[in-house]
Amino acid sequence: MSRSTAETLLRLEREAWVLQEPGGQVRWALDGAAPAAALERLQPAGGLRGRRLRVRLADAWLRYLVVRWPQGVRSAAERAAFLAHRFAEVHGIASPDWVLAADRDAHDLPALACAAPAPVVAAAQGFAVRHGCVLDGISGEFITAYNTLRRRFDEADGAQAALALLRDGRLTVGMWAGGAWAGVRSQAVRDDGAAALRLMLEAWMRDAAPDVPPTAQGAAHAQPGGVVYAAGFAGELPAAWRRVDLGPAT
Repeated sequence: MSRSTAETLLRLEREAWVLQEPGGQVRWALDGAAPAAALERLQPAGGLRGRRLRVRLADAWLRYLVVRWPQGVRSAAERAAFLAHRFAEVHGIASPDWVLAADRDAHDLPALACAAPAPVVAAAQGFAVRHGCVLDGISGEFITAYNTLRRRFDEADGAQAALALLRDGRLTVGMWAGGAWAGVRSQAVRDDGAAALRLMLEAWMRDAAPDVPPTAQGAAHAQPGGVVYAAGFAGELPAAWRRVDLGPAT
């Protein structure tokens, strides 16, 4: 493999930066420091010049939401403005402190959107420049897992499904129905995350059918049905949800 095609992974975990190279791994604990400041002190074990650098950010540092584009919002400027409005409304965050991004291919369907702290993004870009790397993208943990595992999804057309990713004490669940994103939730957990997943799925079902009478909602949500693709998640699933184990999160 030539240096121009060699790849290096830099990952921000909850409490450390981890640099994964072919020759080994370098781990640099945050020790209470901000991630941007800690990254400035991380020194690779070997030379990185000419390598492609992928940066992956743990979900603990990110904010996610599903964006449903209003009719008439088409241009890039309109989409950016609406995206900023939604992140401010849901998470109380905005640029320039956060970098916002949404699935550019989702024009007529709900889009999965993500926000990352601007200092972390700038620090990763600076790391690539300092060490002569070619930055090959910055992505979130959940988005990376979804794109890697999606070829193994097997739910029927139109069915409800979710990806439950548990890693480093964080459970992130993305939910979709009929191939369209319906919701995403992420939170810290102290156990196997089963109770948190159940509440996430119940909330999703309530949001998905706001016009169903309360008496009918209880029956519908008790047995919602669907598929949960489990990546690193080993907790018990709610009744009527089928598990597909995809192994530990990578």
